[in-house]
Amino acid sequence: MPAPNATQEIQDIPLQIVGGNKFGRYPKVSAEQTWNMIVSDNFLVPYAGYRNALTTVNQGEGRGLYSSTRGGFMIAVIGGAVYRVSKALIATSIGTLDTDFGDVYISENNNAQIVITDGSFVYVYQYSPTESFTKLSAIQFPYSSPGYVSFQNGRLIIACTDTTLWVLSKLNDAMTWIGTGAYQGSLQTKPDFVQAAVPVPGGGSNLLLFGHTVTEQWQDVGNALFPYQRASTFDVDYGCINPSTIATLNNFIVWLAVNEQSGPTIMVASGNQTKQISTDGIDFKLGNLTDPENCTAFLFQQDGHLLYQFTFITDNISYAYDFNSGLFFSVSDPDLNYHPAREVVYFNNAYYFVSLNGGNIYLFDTTIPFAQYSTNDIQEIPRIRITPPFRLPNQRMFIIKSLGFTTENGQPNPIITTSAIEATLPVTISSAGVLLSISRDGAENFGNSLEQPMNPTGVRKSRFIFQRLGQANDVTFQLRFYGLIRWVVMDGLLEIYT
Repeated sequence: MPAPNATQEIQDIPLQIVGGNKFGRYPKVSAEQTWNMIVSDNFLVPYAGYRNALTTVNQGEGRGLYSSTRGGFMIAVIGGAVYRVSKALIATSIGTLDTDFGDVYISENNNAQIVITDGSFVYVYQYSPTESFTKLSAIQFPYSSPGYVSFQNGRLIIACTDTTLWVLSKLNDAMTWIGTGAYQGSLQTKPDFVQAAVPVPGGGSNLLLFGHTVTEQWQDVGNALFPYQRASTFDVDYGCINPSTIATLNNFIVWLAVNEQSGPTIMVASGNQTKQISTDGIDFKLGNLTDPENCTAFLFQQDGHLLYQFTFITDNISYAYDFNSGLFFSVSDPDLNYHPAREVVYFNNAYYFVSLNGGNIYLFDTTIPFAQYSTNDIQEIPRIRITPPFRLPNQRMFIIKSLGFTTENGQPNPIITTSAIEATLPVTISSAGVLLSISRDGAENFGNSLEQPMNPTGVRKSRFIFQRLGQANDVTFQLRFYGLIRWVVMDGLLEIYT
């Protein structure tokens, strides 16, 4: 690094380490990203980790997970197998689907009946007073392509996804579907196919009816001919790219939206307000996907943060949007591939998900700082922050004297000694620290990593500082926080000579 001379001035520049994904269309604009961390109280903290809670006999893909409040159990669909999972996390096989892969949708009425749809058939699990699992015949369900299923005002509702029809069961009777006008509605605003009929959370008797290119609002007004009536003065000029991306929680409905003239974007409906929440950089990324329809998403609440996680499986990326901070984050598995969670439910005072990559059910919690697939397979979750670019307004070169920031220090690593686990990690499991690499060419390439280890247990000095970082006129920093521990990181300070 060139030595500063007597005429050069030292400046202290705040460096934004705490932040989300604000990357631009191209790296030169900004490569700013955050992997597997979120912002809480102006600190970066870990996104939830996970560990295997239950391994099922069928090791096909996880297709759906549902928590029955009335029944006190979960329903898990793994491959073609349907399991009932008790509070003791014991899985009992209750039935089999005729399909082995693809999205499934699950809902329940007030008569101890749970409906599962797989795009081809409707299945009904009756769990009380007697137990049965039934695939409905074409006479019992006289419609094709049953997809998204929901419940409102005593009736189950199924969207028939290769038609314009959405159909109602009889009141609290999942076994009876009548093919007459009193039990079927139709998408009306555009020539389109129905994707889902979704009750508006906190919206009384209102629901949103999704097509591919439009969304209509309907209300149950109790009509004799057909109980629902469409709002003639309101619709959303975006439909849904895949109904598995529709998620509801609190007062929000969120989905990945498209229409005839727009590529994928993220929409949220709350009350009578509908808005787009994706950024320029996110929309640019979504617009360049190779298979945007192969996607899935869910909403969940992590320590008070309402998060929408969405995954594009073919394109191998996952993001999470935090409604509290209004920021996007990248989330992944230990190899920086898409996050394995397909659907998250809250059950027995904990969050669980089924995996896109196998038949396990995982506990999902911020108290778990790693990914545990089995007793002998515990892997580090990569937690990475790429900062916004720093440039002087006059484009001149500057010398980086130091980069420093504050982080929690001196916390113990988990006590794990199995050699098989150690072999799966990029760093030794007894260590933790920060790797810094720098780009000086507009975030196109990053150099070799500089390492700063964490203090040993009990030594809680919190200052991390990297000295003598060279010369640049356009610099982006990448920080990787490694180790099987939690991380609590605040903004930094850049010292430069100009």
